[in-house]
Amino acid sequence: MSDAPVLDFLPPEWFTRALAVPCESRYVNAGGTAIHFLIWNEHETHKPGLVFAHGFRAHARWWSFIAPFFVERFRVVAFDFSGMGDSGNRDEYTDENYTRDLLAVIDAVGFERPVVVGHSFGGGRVLHACADHPGKVGRAIIVDSHLQLHDGEPRIRAQELRPKKIYPTYEAARARFRLIPSDNVAAPYIINYVAEHSIKRVDDGYTWKFDDTRPRLGIHHNVSSMLKRIEVPVSFVYGDHSLIVTHEHAAEIVAQIPGCRGPIAIPEAHHHVLLDQPLSLVATLRALLY
Repeated sequence: MSDAPVLDFLPPEWFTRALAVPCESRYVNAGGTAIHFLIWNEHETHKPGLVFAHGFRAHARWWSFIAPFFVERFRVVAFDFSGMGDSGNRDEYTDENYTRDLLAVIDAVGFERPVVVGHSFGGGRVLHACADHPGKVGRAIIVDSHLQLHDGEPRIRAQELRPKKIYPTYEAARARFRLIPSDNVAAPYIINYVAEHSIKRVDDGYTWKFDDTRPRLGIHHNVSSMLKRIEVPVSFVYGDHSLIVTHEHAAEIVAQIPGCRGPIAIPEAHHHVLLDQPLSLVATLRALLY
């Protein structure tokens, strides 16, 4: 019997080394909601800030094996949007509230116009912050974020509205962990890591950390006019096999943001670029930032 399936689950040295870099877990109040964030080199206040924003129903630890590659040059933070990860829930989820989450973290750690990297849903929220609060963000890098650029487009994918279930054991919950969309080439050790931090214990068993009790339909609308207002330098990165962001869509986004750099395609990556090709993404971010 081949050992390959077993070996696929064993993390390589770079992954283990990245996770071994110390980080601290912190909270900040954002309009009455506790927002959770991770900070790697909290006391190196002389370094410029770098913030990582995750995708829909994900969490800060999707960046735990990416962020440590930047501590030499930056003071680095990743955070959980409200209603996701270890952050608190809200009665209403809006662009303004998600922007409030980001700005609260920036202020809490004392960043002055940091670089902000946002994946998917997080990228859209970062762009809103750039447009509405240009003095707060110094530069943005958007990773495989689909943006509604025309009226009448689908507002939300049906699978994003499915209510979460409660499973009797952690193993049962872990067995049901899925990426949306499912297309990916992420290594099993990466999937295991993000899945582990996506599950929480509740009275009746185990379930996902995200809040599924409030609709988020209000965040889906034509953002073309918002993009045109952005004055902050922006770069756009996407997976060259992404089902969410085609090359044509990426090019259209770049054309609408003044001075936007890109689109930059990550080879052999689907929508979840940071899981599929983490080291390629690290290299791309370094090329853009260093």
